[in-house]
Amino acid sequence: MKSIPNVRFLKNILILRGEGSLGDALISSCCYREIKRTNPKIKISVACFGSAYEYLKELPYIDKVYRLPIPRVLRPNQRWLTLLWYALKLRRKHFDLVLDTSLKPFANWTLFKHIIGGDKVLDYYTSPIPFGQVPGRCVDHEQAVLAQLGVVKPNKSYEIPLQPAKLAKRDAFLKQHIADYKGNGYILLNPFGSIAARSLDKMNIHRILKELAARTHLPAIIPCMPSQKARAQAYLQGVRQGVLLYETDSVFDLFALVAGAKVVITPDTAVVHIASGLRKPTVAFYNSYSIVNDPDNLLARIIHTAPASVNLFEFSAFETALAGLL
Repeated sequence: MKSIPNVRFLKNILILRGEGSLGDALISSCCYREIKRTNPKIKISVACFGSAYEYLKELPYIDKVYRLPIPRVLRPNQRWLTLLWYALKLRRKHFDLVLDTSLKPFANWTLFKHIIGGDKVLDYYTSPIPFGQVPGRCVDHEQAVLAQLGVVKPNKSYEIPLQPAKLAKRDAFLKQHIADYKGNGYILLNPFGSIAARSLDKMNIHRILKELAARTHLPAIIPCMPSQKARAQAYLQGVRQGVLLYETDSVFDLFALVAGAKVVITPDTAVVHIASGLRKPTVAFYNSYSIVNDPDNLLARIIHTAPASVNLFEFSAFETALAGLL
């Protein structure tokens, strides 16, 4: 690409998301709002996959969301035929710009982009000038890319849509299970990450709940998807009263739960970023800490764990972080 276009003069753009996680989608959510603010008539399409799809298709600034034929993680040298077929399908839309803010150099992903957009692809590798802010936090990189596209003083805050039905469901649950609940809030403990190495085990869940019982009278809520419910119930055997399981059926249940929490405790980066968007005090466990995924939240305290597992950490560091937030 010879020059970076200004979004004020574009009519139809496609933004590619090579990350399928909810956390990455939250970080990028400022893009659509800020582009639409600069050019209200522009049509914004997004191609994504994984848990990002459910979230992004509900954002009001996006006109069309395409689900890419990719599982949870985009890998090099896979899905060649399905990506080729989908690229040919998207090519017929004749986008003015195909934007990819990721730094993925995979050959299958590169071919996919250029079949869709040809010389209208703008990414780290085709930009005529240094693209965005690399390295650095993802949220700052997204903001820098927006500035290059002509978005004046872009706001990097996340979009966290709170659905009234999900808020009502949360409140009804609390009133049903806590007899004297007066809306004072609760501690949200989300122990499950995307894989076992990023999930808290039974021993640490019990240690954390014991510490909470010693420091606060607020109830503890543990969210779980239906597939996690049996494991969560087994983990909570013998635990004190005042700890409740909340079954979630969508990411919007998580948004509602985080919105009502006094403190969020989790090893899951998606929940860390939800809490960041809602400016919630957070204790986060990172076993593979990277400045790229650093939460944009002054109220977040990060516990650095062993690379092999989030369960290997100094418990005194957690006690200190929790005491400071409570």
